[in-house]
This record gives sequence, C-alpha cells and structure tokens, in this order.
Amino acid sequence: MRPVILCGGSGSRLWPLSKPKQFQKIFSQNTMFHNTLLRLKSDYMPPIIATNIQYESLVMEELHVLQEYKVIFEPVKIGTAAAILIAALLCNENETMLILPSDHFIGDLNSFYASAQKASKLASETNSIVTFGVKPHEFNSEYGYINAVYDQKEKCHIVKDFTEKPECKLSNDHYWNSGIFVFRGCPETSKRL
Repeated sequence: MRPVILCGGSGSRLWPLSKPKQFQKIFSQNTMFHNTLLRLKSDYMPPIIATNIQYESLVMEELHVLQEYKVIFEPVKIGTAAAILIAALLCNENETMLILPSDHFIGDLNSFYASAQKASKLASETNSIVTFGVKPHEFNSEYGYINAVYDQKEKCHIVKDFTEKPECKLSNDHYWNSGIFVFRGCPETSKRL
C-alpha cells in the first residue's frame, strides 16, 4: 500500500500566531507530521508527501526518519483532489493508495493498521473508494459528516452521502469524515474522485 500524506493545509485557525497544525507538537514531543511519518515507517511502500512549497523547509527537516519518499511541492495551493490526482500519477496503477492527512492523532495504532489492511483488501477486490469514518462523541459543525449504512454482505458500511459542516445535529448513522481514503490508483478509480 502506498501512503499519500496530505501536508499542505494552511492552518488558518492558528494563523498568524503559529505554524499550521501538522507542524505543531500537540500530542507528543514530535510534530503531528513527524508522528504520521513514524506510523508509516514500516509495512508500507515509501510515501508520497503532497505539500505547499512554502512548507518545504518544515517538511524536509522531518523526513530524516524515512529512507525513501517522494515529495510533491505545490507552487500554489491546489486543493485536496488535485494533490491526490498528482500523487496517483506517480503510482503504479495496481498500487493501492492510502490517503491521509498529516495532522491526525491516532491513539489505537493496532486498530488503525488492521482497518487500513481491511480497507486495502476491499478496495483492491471491489475497485471501490474506501473511507474511514469516526463515530462522533458529540456534534461538531466544524467537521464533515458521512452518512453510511451497514451492509451485511460486504461486512462494512456503504456511504450514502457526505454533508460538509452541517448546521444542525445529524442522525446516529452519520460519522465524522476523517479524510482518510483507500483506493487503487487506476484510471477508473481516479475518475470517481
């Protein structure tokens, strides 16, 4: 599985007081980006990191933990979908891609790894785009939500739709959109992004 780390966020909520969240030491002595790199250090293909050129020095100073990697430096902010499509062009079409933000805290790494493997298998076998949802413990209008229903046959939830930053509380079959996706890097899948 080929990790694609999205590291170009502007951190507008923290600006101008500090660097973007992915370059902050919030949950440990490492930056969130550094912890993301450590999570992917073994059992994965070398990652592709997509970031804005203005973060070049911040990204490069963290990459010493990896032996191999590719970096896409965006000359201007191009957005998530465009960054993913450029990364897909750097992958073999048979590779399964694990798209993930660089600023997440993941407490239970074993569950994350097991979920990533299950998602990779499902994406490879069905040519689906698999997303990770998080069961909300409270309503938060700052997050996007996934409306999903459980499919007994596939033993997973099937996404019905997305709601971006809703104004009111949604039903119990909604999950926070984590921004983590798994899919094959083939042209058929890329067209559906």
